[in-house]
Amino acid sequence: MCILCVIMFVFPSDGLKLGATTIQFPTFNDFFIPQNAITDSLESLEKDMEELFDSTVVMSEIDSAIIKHKLDSLNKFRKSIQLEDNAKPALHRFFDALDNAKNKKVRIMHYGDSQIEADRITSYFRNELQVKFGGNGVGLFDVNQVAPKMSVNIEFSENWLRFSGFGKKDSSITHNKYGPLMAFSRYSPIPSSSIIPDSIQHNAWITLRKPKASYGKTKTYSLLKIFLSNHYKPIHYDIVADGNILKSGTIAANTPFQVLETSFANTPEEISIMFSGADSPDIYGISLEGHSGVVVDNIPLRGSSGTLFTKQNQTLLSNSFANLSPNLIILEFGGNVVPYVKDEQGCIDFGNWFKSQIYFLKKLNPNAAFIVIGPGDMSIKEKTDYVTYPLLENVRDALKDAALSTGCLFWDMYEVMGGKNSMPTWVEADPPLAASDYIHFSPKGAKKIAEEFTKKLLKMYDEYKNPAKAKEVVTIEKTDTIVADEL
Repeated sequence: MCILCVIMFVFPSDGLKLGATTIQFPTFNDFFIPQNAITDSLESLEKDMEELFDSTVVMSEIDSAIIKHKLDSLNKFRKSIQLEDNAKPALHRFFDALDNAKNKKVRIMHYGDSQIEADRITSYFRNELQVKFGGNGVGLFDVNQVAPKMSVNIEFSENWLRFSGFGKKDSSITHNKYGPLMAFSRYSPIPSSSIIPDSIQHNAWITLRKPKASYGKTKTYSLLKIFLSNHYKPIHYDIVADGNILKSGTIAANTPFQVLETSFANTPEEISIMFSGADSPDIYGISLEGHSGVVVDNIPLRGSSGTLFTKQNQTLLSNSFANLSPNLIILEFGGNVVPYVKDEQGCIDFGNWFKSQIYFLKKLNPNAAFIVIGPGDMSIKEKTDYVTYPLLENVRDALKDAALSTGCLFWDMYEVMGGKNSMPTWVEADPPLAASDYIHFSPKGAKKIAEEFTKKLLKMYDEYKNPAKAKEVVTIEKTDTIVADEL
C-alpha cells in the first residue's frame, strides 16, 4: 500500500505519454474517496446554496413557475424536431403527399452512417408509415452489401464486386459515377480500355426471396427496379419470377443511365436476375416497392461524414433522383467526425462543408423536404469512466446551424438520449440499448430511437392536419431561446 501511495503522489495527473499511448494511474482521491461521497458532498453544497439563495433573495412563486416552465419547454423543445419558417413549405408538401399515398408513391431516402446499417432505425420508421399511409417493399439496396439488411433476402454469384464512391476508393475507377447509393456493383473486372474481346463471356445471377426477419409490409411488393448504366458491350438479361420469365432483353452499349422495371400481380416467392455478355453493367441499386404508398430507402454509408455528395457525378445523381423523386431526404451524420475533429474551428468548418452538401442536394431535389439528424452521445474512456467526447456538442451545433440555415429540419438525437454522458446508461440498460463500443446502438436501442423519431414526426403531421388540437407551439429565435404561447 505504501508503494502504491508513493506512485499515486508522483505519477503525472494527466498520465504518462509513450508515443501514441497514454498510461494513467489513479490519484489518491480516485482510490480512497468513493465517487458517491463526492456526489453527496456536491448535492449537500447545492442544497445549502439553494437555502441561502431563498433566504437572501425575494422571488415570487409565479417567477419561479415561469422559470421552471421555460426550462421544461427548452428541454422538451430540444427533443422535438426543430425547424424555422423557411422549412415549413417543403414539410407541408411532404405531409400532403402522405395524405395522397394510396394513389401515388411517396419516397423517403434515409442516408446515414453505420448507425443505420442493417436497416436499423429505418425499418421501424418505414413500417409505421407504411401501416398508416400504405406502401410495400424495402426500397433501394446494393447487390453486394457491407452489412446485410434484415429486410432483404439476397443471394448472388461469387463474381459480384462492390465499388464505393467514398472512403478508400479502388484506384482502377477513373470516374465518379456511383449513383444514389454512393456505390455500384459489377461482376466483371473494370476494363482498362474500351476494346473488350468477345472471346471472354461473363455470366452472373442475383436471387431475391421474401425476407424472413422483417416487418410484414416489406415482405410484399409489386414492382422491381434495377438502376444501371452500361459502357462498352451489349449485355443480355433475364428476369424470372417463380420459374416464369417476366422480362428479357439487351442493355445496349453506351447506355448512360437506365432503369429496368418489372411488375408482379402477386409477390413472387423468388426472383432471379441473370446477366451475360463480354462486360458487366454498373448496377447502382435494386429496389423492391409498390406502385403506390410509402417507400423508405435505407442507405448506410459506413465511415462517411456526409460530405461526399458533391464529389459524385452530378448528371448521374440528377437522373437517379429524377426517377426516384424523393419527397423527404433524411441525413443522419456527424458520428464519424466527432472522434477526429481537433478544435471548435474544425467543427465550424465541418458545418460549412455539410451546408454545401445540403445546397447541392436541394438543387437536385427542389421539391423535397430535408431532415438532418445529429449524432447521438458517444463516449471516450477517461481513466475508468466513459464520458462524452469533448467536441460532440460542437459538432451537433454545427449540424444544427447547417440544417436550420438552409431550410431543413433538425432532430437532436444527443438530447433525446439524455444529453451529456448518457451513453453509459444505454450500454448498462437491461437489455442493453447500446453496444460495448459506447458508440453504436443495439437493435433494441435503434428501435427505441426510431420510435422517438417516428412519434415526433407523426405528431408534427397531426398538428399540421389539426392545428386546433396542437397543444404547444414553439418558435426558434436567433438566440435559440424558446417562447411558449402560454408565457
